[in-house]
Amino acid sequence: MIEIHIPQAGEETKTGKDIVFSILSQQQPLSAIGIVRIARREYHVGLTYQAIKKAIDTLVQQKVLEKEEYTYRINKHWLMNVKRTVDSLLTSYDSGKQIKSFTTDFSKDQYAVYTLANLFDLDNFWDDILIHLTQHFQPKEHRSFVAQVHYTWWLLINLGKETRLFEGFKKDKIPSYNSVLYNTPLNKWTERFYKNMGVHFKLGKEKPKEEEIVDVNVVGDNVIQVHYPKEIVKQLAEFYQKYKTPEEMSLRELTTIVHTPCEIKFTVFKNSEIAQSLREKYLAIFKR
Repeated sequence: MIEIHIPQAGEETKTGKDIVFSILSQQQPLSAIGIVRIARREYHVGLTYQAIKKAIDTLVQQKVLEKEEYTYRINKHWLMNVKRTVDSLLTSYDSGKQIKSFTTDFSKDQYAVYTLANLFDLDNFWDDILIHLTQHFQPKEHRSFVAQVHYTWWLLINLGKETRLFEGFKKDKIPSYNSVLYNTPLNKWTERFYKNMGVHFKLGKEKPKEEEIVDVNVVGDNVIQVHYPKEIVKQLAEFYQKYKTPEEMSLRELTTIVHTPCEIKFTVFKNSEIAQSLREKYLAIFKR
């Protein structure tokens, strides 16, 4: 539970926890004495050393701050949890409208095209569509998920959500296949996660290229095509060739990439013959 009000920049605050957090958000690490001095000099409040120290200790107990010998800094794990929560809330404002729009358009024409503004928006929308399609299989429809993709960037930004998606497929007895074309260390790293979730995984031999790419999903009788513009592909290619493991990759750099404005075309249509042809083509890769 988050029990802290994060003030707006420049906002006057009157509570010890707000002041401590505001100071450390601008300069860290700092000792308790250092925090007290800044509070008295810049915030002009009548809080004693004991009151501010109590606020610091409370924030440490709540894991908002972490102590390093005699200094304090904002806990990075707490920040990441807050970011995930805020990102999820922001996404929820539009995802319901998008799915409602999708169900209306798709039921009418069996075809829909959307433009997503960045990879982050794409990831959330894509998951929602996959959940919707797999929950609405028709009795005679092929119950399976087959993918041919170039990168597995979504697993790097939201491992938990991807895990829930495929564990849901496994629970619903939907066989899943993931053919990943580009042979990079980060793509290789994701292999064990997919296999642990019961997903058949095949890593290709191609090297990353800085050209437009199209990822394809076959979900029953439905086909999804995701067309990435060259500018975002270039960033992904550089990132995947720069880093070998998640431990060494830059979260800031990854965050910048997934929020970079671009136009990603997301097309979904229903055609049993095309879906069957693509499914057979991609599944053949797993027999080699």
